[in-house]
Amino acid sequence: MTAEAPVRRSSRAPPSKAAPVAKAPPSKAAAKPMSKAKPAPKSTKKRAASPERSPSPPPKRSKKQTTENVDPAAPARPAKKKRSLSPHHQTKPYFNPLPTPPEKKRPGLQVFAWGAGNFGQFGMGPDFLGEFDKPKKHAWVEEQIEKGTFGPDNAGIETVAAGGMHSVFVDEKGTVWTCGVNDDAALGRVTEGVPDPEGNLTNLPHPLDSLVAEHFRAVQVATGDSICVAIDNHGEIRVWGSFRANEGSLGFSESARHQFTPIPIAMDLYHKPGDYEKVSSVVAGGNHILVLTTHGHIFTWGNGQQAQLGRKVLERHQVKGTNPQRVILDSRALRAVVVGAGTYHSFAVDETGTVWGWGLNTMGQTGTGYESKDDESVAMPKVVRNLSKEELGGETVVQIAGGEHHTIFLTSGGRVFACGRANGSQLGLAPDDKAFEGDSSREFIPEPVLVTFPDDDDPVVQISAGLHNNMAITKDGALYCWGQGTQGELGVPDEEVATPRILVRREGGSWAAEWVACGGQHTLGLFRKRQK
Repeated sequence: MTAEAPVRRSSRAPPSKAAPVAKAPPSKAAAKPMSKAKPAPKSTKKRAASPERSPSPPPKRSKKQTTENVDPAAPARPAKKKRSLSPHHQTKPYFNPLPTPPEKKRPGLQVFAWGAGNFGQFGMGPDFLGEFDKPKKHAWVEEQIEKGTFGPDNAGIETVAAGGMHSVFVDEKGTVWTCGVNDDAALGRVTEGVPDPEGNLTNLPHPLDSLVAEHFRAVQVATGDSICVAIDNHGEIRVWGSFRANEGSLGFSESARHQFTPIPIAMDLYHKPGDYEKVSSVVAGGNHILVLTTHGHIFTWGNGQQAQLGRKVLERHQVKGTNPQRVILDSRALRAVVVGAGTYHSFAVDETGTVWGWGLNTMGQTGTGYESKDDESVAMPKVVRNLSKEELGGETVVQIAGGEHHTIFLTSGGRVFACGRANGSQLGLAPDDKAFEGDSSREFIPEPVLVTFPDDDDPVVQISAGLHNNMAITKDGALYCWGQGTQGELGVPDEEVATPRILVRREGGSWAAEWVACGGQHTLGLFRKRQK
């Protein structure tokens, strides 16, 4: 047998505890037992994607000195023409709304970051490439707010997305900014061969000039390991980066290994006079994308090796998974209102309030139940248990966020449910929680169960999940964390937090939390200064 070069490991992929898994793709990473001690840093960055259960949390990695982010075979790109605001006139009301910029409030939102920033993913510059185990104010963003960079009247950042080892910011003008690792084109801009005398090309946010040139007003962004998506206020989509498979690079499409600048993606959307289907929202797993349209249709593309695309993709034709195709929940007439994703699994909520899950289910992360090894992969959308409108007392699921082997669900009433891996506090359950059925050593819980928060009169309004950690923001601006992480991504010195713990108080503090995004090894928060 000839020796094979080690596969680079995905920043979203490091698992957390070794356990035998049937039908799971092979992993070339050596398994290590879960430990409270921080792992020693490694000298090389690895980025392979494997869903097998093996040790968590992710080890530290150091960035290679040279990276490839220029395709020598790529032809020169012609100058882009300015895009018209709306080529069609919509007369029929949309089932799902177009993306809309949030209401502008003052003071503007300030970025805070915590976790591992050693690859420039914080965007704080070369002097802040370490680890922070508590939220740290982003001084560069604060400076730009004062300069008016993000808009008039001290405009701030509107939304953020945290990827494997990169970050995406959208300011109040709708400009997209990126920073972090760019070896798989995750930054949406070329950095190789570009003069960088001050060494800030990847460790400070830079705008995506190609989007600015076409007047693309971004409203939503989503990102995975190295794939990124942005949607504008007209329901148009732009995508860049690259997908990875178990064996290494899958590519961006059948014709391109990397996509260095944002481009539109063709989908089989419905068009007729007065009724033009657009994109309503988007989410990203580790290496796959789900799009929800204004007509309630779902499109998926990317890596489908763990059934996360909701369709069969032949192993010898994996790259064909990079072509967007529609997912049917139960019938073609059934429309969706919400989509969600974990690292290797996907979700949707239909118009009746029924929640559907599919993809990797080795630890019950799809919430569809687990009776035998036959349930380790859910090939087609299947109803998630315990979350119907009737079971929720009239509430419906409004947001879904997944980690590597767990998932959290937010309801319209501000409650949070969780399922999947539980042996690293991923589900936020106390040892005596009835969900454990008297056995707190249970490795996973295959059906969603209620997560208890300290203040039950302050409903949760937004959630985010990292590999093994979670964040939740409440109506009154409190921020909670729970789960596991050794690089500060929880926002506390502890490496494991069993039940939701307060990071930002609902009252009395200087800041109120309004948005949070968990990445592979770091977390980004948008906080607003409280008025005295």
